[in-house]
Amino acid sequence: MAIGVSYDVVRRVMNDREPLVTWPAFVGAVETRLQQGRTVYADRSFDAAPAALASEIEQELLDVCAWSFILWTRLRALRERLP
Repeated sequence: MAIGVSYDVVRRVMNDREPLVTWPAFVGAVETRLQQGRTVYADRSFDAAPAALASEIEQELLDVCAWSFILWTRLRALRERLP
């Protein structure tokens, strides 16, 4: 997985009855992304103008929406093939 947490780790901690057991894996993934950002951007985001950060967030949210649509279309196609 690109986020730095293996699928096996997430699968092992997943629990339908107690979803918060996955919280540490989520926090670890966020920490990994922050460290990657530190490496790539040298913490410049902390000094960026609020308008620049708002624009970056807007772009990221559009990316999430686009990836969600892609996943939705793939899941829908899979569901249509189910008996």
